[in-house]
Amino acid sequence: MAGGPNDNFVYNPTTWAAILFTVLYGLIWVVQTGQAVHYRTLFMWVMFVACALEFIGFVTRIIAIKEMTTLWPIVVSQTGLIVAPAFIAAQDYMIIGRVMSFVGKEYGYINHTKITKIFVGADIFAILTQAGGGSMLAGANGDLNQMKVAQKVLLTGLALQVITFGIFFFVAVAFDIRSYRAPALQPFREQMKGMRKLWVAFYVSCALITARSIYRTVEFAEIKFTPGNDNADGYLLNHEWPMFVFDSIPILISIIFFSIWHPGAYLPSKKGLRIDGTYEEQFGMRRFLCCGPRKPLKRAPEMRTAESSAIALGRV
Repeated sequence: MAGGPNDNFVYNPTTWAAILFTVLYGLIWVVQTGQAVHYRTLFMWVMFVACALEFIGFVTRIIAIKEMTTLWPIVVSQTGLIVAPAFIAAQDYMIIGRVMSFVGKEYGYINHTKITKIFVGADIFAILTQAGGGSMLAGANGDLNQMKVAQKVLLTGLALQVITFGIFFFVAVAFDIRSYRAPALQPFREQMKGMRKLWVAFYVSCALITARSIYRTVEFAEIKFTPGNDNADGYLLNHEWPMFVFDSIPILISIIFFSIWHPGAYLPSKKGLRIDGTYEEQFGMRRFLCCGPRKPLKRAPEMRTAESSAIALGRV
C-alpha cells in the first residue's frame, strides 16, 4: 500500500513488528516496575516513563496502521518513540549522579548535584524540542512549510542531546577511572568490582543511545522537500526497517542491560548514604526528602570497612 498525502505512512508498515515490540516493551516495563518496587529505587522513575512512552508509541502505531487516515495515532506514536530515548539519557545522568554520591563526590570533576541540574536540565529542553518537532512532523499532513520547520526543530533537539551526552560521557569516564584507582577505596574493592556491572550497563546504554541519536539526526537531516510533492523524501524516513534496527532494538537492549544489572542492586535507595557507611550532608528540602535531617557521620579511616557499605545499602 503506497502512502499518499492522507496516509499515515509512505511505506507498507508491518503490523506484526509493531505488535512484537508492543509486547517486548510491555514486558520490560513490567520488569522495570517490579525491580523499582523491590529495590525501592524511586530515582528510577525516569526509566518507567521511557518504557511507558515506548509501549504507548507502539500501541498507537498499531492503531495508526489499522486506521490509515486517522491523524492522532501517528502523532502520538511518533512523538513517543522519538522522545523516549531522551528519558533514558536523563536516567543515565541520574544513575551516575547517584554513583558519585555513593562512592565519593571528590573523585569527580563536577559535583554530582550539578550533574543533575546541568545535564538533566539540558535533556529536558532536548525532550521538549524533540517532542514539539516530532508532533509537528507527524501532523504536517502534506504541509511542506510545517515539515521544514519541524525538521529544524528536531535537528536542534537531537544535536543538543548528542553534544550534551558526549560531554557527560567524558565526565562519567573520568570519575570511573579516578574512583577505581583511588587508594582510599581499596577497603571496598569487592563492592567496587561489583559495581563494574553497573558501569558496563551504563557504557552499553551510552553507546546505543548515541548510535540511535546519530541515526535520527541523519534521518531528519537527509529529508528533501520537493515542490509539488506533498510528502518529504528521504531513504531512512521512507523505509521502515531502519527505525527498528537503529532505534527500537538498541533502546530495548539498553533497558534490558539495566534490568540485568539494576542500579538498585548496587546503590542505596536513599541519596546521601555513602559506601563507607557515612552520610553526605543534604541541604535544603533534599535533606528531608532523601535522608532525613541527619548530619554526616565521621569515621576514622581504620573504621571504614567493607561491612559498613552493607549498612549503607540497607542490607544488614
